[in-house]
Amino acid sequence: MNTDILKWTSSIILSGGLCLTAMNIYPLNLYVQFTGVLGWVFVGVIWNDYSIIFINVVGIIILTSGIIYSW
Repeated sequence: MNTDILKWTSSIILSGGLCLTAMNIYPLNLYVQFTGVLGWVFVGVIWNDYSIIFINVVGIIILTSGIIYSW
């Protein structure tokens, strides 16, 4: 499976989330970043790359805690 579209889409979404963070648009930034990080988890699984999976699962945990906190 060609992962180029998934990894570039995830990277663009994640970058958009970082821009939202810089502009202090909260909690939308968390949801956007969560989507980008989730895409990268899928890329890591497809590539069987545990370092990509690890860092992005950590990101999911952190973003999820922020989303729960924002409620």
